[in-house]
Amino acid sequence: MNQRGVTTLELLLVVVIIGILSMVTMTEFFKVHNRAYIGAALSDLQVLRQAMAMHDAEWGYFPPDDAGTMPELITQLIDPSGNPYLTPPSGDNWNVFTYVAPDPADYESDYDLTVICNDHFNTQITVHWDSRIDYVRLGPE
Repeated sequence: MNQRGVTTLELLLVVVIIGILSMVTMTEFFKVHNRAYIGAALSDLQVLRQAMAMHDAEWGYFPPDDAGTMPELITQLIDPSGNPYLTPPSGDNWNVFTYVAPDPADYESDYDLTVICNDHFNTQITVHWDSRIDYVRLGPE
C-alpha cells in the first residue's frame, strides 16, 4: 500500500499563499471602506452647503452663529415659513462637525464646514462657501 501524505513544506506553502491573498483582500477592503466614508461625508457637506445657499438667497446672510454639531446649525437654517431646509443626515460617516460662521463685520468673509471622517485615517474635510474642498489626513486611529 502506497500512502502519500502532505509534506510540511507543501502545507507551509499553502498557508503562505492564503496569508498573502488575505492581506491583499483586506488592503483593498480598507481602501473601499475609507473612500465610502469620505464620499458619504462629502455628500453630507455638499447638501448642507446647498441649504446654506438657499438660506442666503432668501434671507441675505449665512447663519451668524458658530455650531459644534450639525443639528445646531440646522436649527439656524429655517426658511421664511419656519421649516428647516433639511433634516440631519442619519449616517455615521463622521464624528466631529464644526461650522465657522462668517465675520459679520466683513462683508466678504466666508464660512467653513468641517468634519472628521470615521475612516482609518481620520480624514478632515473642509468645505468652503465657494465650493473649495480641503482634505487633510490626520493620521491612523
